[in-house]
Amino acid sequence: MNIIIFGGSFDPIHIGHLNMARKAAKDYNAVVYLVPSPIGIWKAQSVSKKDKLNMLKLAIEDYPELKIDEFELNSGKDTNNYSIDTVEYFVKKFPDDKIYFLIGEDQAMNFHRWIKAKEISELVQIIYYPRSGYSVPLENAKTYHMKFIKGKTFDMSSTDIRDLSKLNLPPKVLNYIIEHELYFVPRVKAMYTEKRYNHVVSVARLACEIAEANGLLIDEHNYGRYFVAGYLHDIAKSMSREEQLEIIEYNYPDYKDLPIFSYHQFVGAIIAEQQFGINDQEILDAIRFHATGRAKMSAMERIVYAADKLDPLRGYDSSKLIELMKEDYEIGFIVMLRTNKNYLESNGKMTSNPWTEDCFDFYLK
Repeated sequence: MNIIIFGGSFDPIHIGHLNMARKAAKDYNAVVYLVPSPIGIWKAQSVSKKDKLNMLKLAIEDYPELKIDEFELNSGKDTNNYSIDTVEYFVKKFPDDKIYFLIGEDQAMNFHRWIKAKEISELVQIIYYPRSGYSVPLENAKTYHMKFIKGKTFDMSSTDIRDLSKLNLPPKVLNYIIEHELYFVPRVKAMYTEKRYNHVVSVARLACEIAEANGLLIDEHNYGRYFVAGYLHDIAKSMSREEQLEIIEYNYPDYKDLPIFSYHQFVGAIIAEQQFGINDQEILDAIRFHATGRAKMSAMERIVYAADKLDPLRGYDSSKLIELMKEDYEIGFIVMLRTNKNYLESNGKMTSNPWTEDCFDFYLK
């Protein structure tokens, strides 16, 4: 049997980790052991060993070629172990098997700086996965007998996830983070009232369900994108009108005469970009036009707009419209939009603004 050691902080594990591990398992017909390391108490936003292990288990439960070894977590150390210790442990555990040591190209680039690097390379076969922006020196590759795994590079990191700028996570792991209020959750939650926070979580999940039902989540990365758009769509809602107006006058001076209810969507997009590092234009637009809509909305814009209006927590039966959105979001959006327009008109709540007028004219003509 071939064994691959894949260590890391996995704080949290993300799609890049999984793709890297699965590609290595396939190429070497091997079982990959993910070996999570402890996190030092000084590391900001770190989670408990229990939470880290639970997220790992959720992430790999559909992949029998991936397993977890708790050697480093159970070492009794609060900080990371030396890799040589982990390698020696696996050599003893699997004395009759071929053992590989999987690292990223950024780690391979600096492998000569590792403690007992030469000994590690003599005990196991070093294999490394490409990472954008890095290149392994030829001397390292030769000295430590490294082998290259050809695969797609991914621009993702656990730091981005902890900061909420990119949620490149398996859906099960993301839901665990939300349920257990890890990483970015306390910060976001503090910016909402409890009722509003429950609403945005509900909208985020509904948006993901609609997108998935319409085949828009082929890439797992998209789940996190739809979630972020729903999760942050009302992030400016708790600000005072004066605060919102001040930001509007500075960033969108041409919008200051729009209805006050629309301010929070524009301010929300600014907060998402400046305070959470969101640079995905589609996500920002979904936040920016979730209340008014506009003509020629992207799939994400329409889905987040609809999820906001149809959120079951609003207290009315929106189940039929939700099902229509799941069957075909393009048709469902038009039906939902017409229903919303009729409701606003019949209840005297129709507010004139160019964005909504363009939206109704474009989709309901």
